[in-house]
Amino acid sequence: MAKLAYFNGKICKPDQIKTNPYDIGTLRGYGVFDVMCTSNGKPFLFDEHFARLKKFAQELKLPMPFSKNEFAEILKKLLKANGFAKSTIRTVLTGGVSANAFLPGKPTCYILIEKFVALPKVCYENGVGVVTLEFGRHLPRVKTTNYLEAIRNQHIKKRKDDLEITYIKEGKVLENSTSNIFIFKNNVLVTAKDGVLLGTTRNLVVKLAKKKFKVEEREMTEKEFRAADEVFLTGANKNVVPVVRIDGKKVGNGKVGKNTQVVMELFADYYKKY
Repeated sequence: MAKLAYFNGKICKPDQIKTNPYDIGTLRGYGVFDVMCTSNGKPFLFDEHFARLKKFAQELKLPMPFSKNEFAEILKKLLKANGFAKSTIRTVLTGGVSANAFLPGKPTCYILIEKFVALPKVCYENGVGVVTLEFGRHLPRVKTTNYLEAIRNQHIKKRKDDLEITYIKEGKVLENSTSNIFIFKNNVLVTAKDGVLLGTTRNLVVKLAKKKFKVEEREMTEKEFRAADEVFLTGANKNVVPVVRIDGKKVGNGKVGKNTQVVMELFADYYKKY
């Protein structure tokens, strides 16, 4: 269990974090968050995560409670104090206590350090399944605390290996509930660029994959998604995970594809050397 956390400018024990019931993060879901993990004891893609969190805050007109250097120092202290071999870092920023439950007040910010829990190896070796849902997030470029659709639709994951819910809107494949989605068709890698959260892992995978493949960041149709040769997903706490079933139907031959394996290796190599 984590020993220390951060709450509104102070290092404290996690159970000392007490949010006000009139915080509009609770009353209205008005807040943003970020999740990153460590590699070799350091926050992986720290610069990218901080820049993105800052943009999220700007979208909701919330001032950042710390500078980039201050954030780095806070994380350094927390990671050392908690002592996990590998950690998940969860940063939450809300609109704070509101006088009328609509106007943001002084932002509430807390940072939680958790022991990293990896997906079972079988997910990477044999692949996982995804199920589709007609939905598109409001403010897709922002990682808000509103996960209503993802949470209330967990029941649609019928199979043991169903890992994610893939959002499709008006025939266009967007993203997963907690990750980005990619397909290979005729050795071309395709992923959506508009109407999705541009994940830090997603962006890195695009960069790395360009060394080996043609990459297209564009609109992805449901038809080509279901007819893909290979599919995989990416996320900060998942890395690169092969997808072998969509709504219970096989992707390709139902096994982890060769191109996906190449991408997994490219990412793993980068991650280890970070």
